[in-house]
Amino acid sequence: MGKVTDGLLGGISGKVGNLVFYQVNGETLVRSNSGNRSGTTALQSYNQQAFALVQEFLSPMKRELAIGFASFKKGTKRGIDRAKSLMLKNGIYPQDGIPLLQPMKALVSSGDLTGVKDGVLGVFEDSSFSIEWTPNSWDGSARDSDQTFVVVYDTGKQRVFSKQGACYRKDGFQEIELPWSNIDRSSGLYVYFSFYSERGSKVEFSDSVCLGKIE
Repeated sequence: MGKVTDGLLGGISGKVGNLVFYQVNGETLVRSNSGNRSGTTALQSYNQQAFALVQEFLSPMKRELAIGFASFKKGTKRGIDRAKSLMLKNGIYPQDGIPLLQPMKALVSSGDLTGVKDGVLGVFEDSSFSIEWTPNSWDGSARDSDQTFVVVYDTGKQRVFSKQGACYRKDGFQEIELPWSNIDRSSGLYVYFSFYSERGSKVEFSDSVCLGKIE
């Protein structure tokens, strides 16, 4: 049995594909393993590495991003494009000329719906864990009937599990059972959580929050 803590404690380190995970002051960071390409300026190389880093990190969640960013789909623009743009803006910062990615800054959904209040992870045991939050119905645009959207991203194995609409905002509690038999908690399992509403024909999401890592 393990205890779930926030994403600022402990974590994965080492190379996974073209991503290199490591710890700085107790925080998990990610950088690209690719070097500078000949014929490019330092800024061009940085931007190329940053884009490739975001692309590789978010690609396993493509299905979930299409759901959580559905309202941003316009023409050839897809949900994952909006997610990439936000990640490049808010989740990347330079260190010694190398772009670093912060998994805690990733969004799996975005919108104007009132978000999660006081969301916390419970204890992880027998492939399951719980999420608790303060039911903030009638706070802003929040309502009792808003439903949950949970995404678990195993960054080590680059696999994703999601659960949509299993509970309501008013419940304040949800239990998640992962379908994976070989769960390595040291590989970096991040939990993202948000709400969405279905009022008439309109579906609206809140901005997701990263509740931390399963430890």
